[in-house]
Amino acid sequence: MARKPDKRVYVRRNRARRKLQKRRVWAPITRRKANALQEANLRLLAELERQLG
Repeated sequence: MARKPDKRVYVRRNRARRKLQKRRVWAPITRRKANALQEANLRLLAELERQLG
C-alpha cells in the first residue's frame, strides 16, 4: 500500500497555489504608475469637458 504524503506536501502546494492566485488577480494592471497616469488623464479630460460644456 502506498504511503500517504505527509502534511508538508499539502502546505507546499497550497503556498504555490496562493502565490499563483495573487499573480492572477493583479494581472490586468501591470504597472501601478501607468494606472495612476491613466486615472489622472481621465480626471483631466472630465475637467476639460466640464469647463467647455
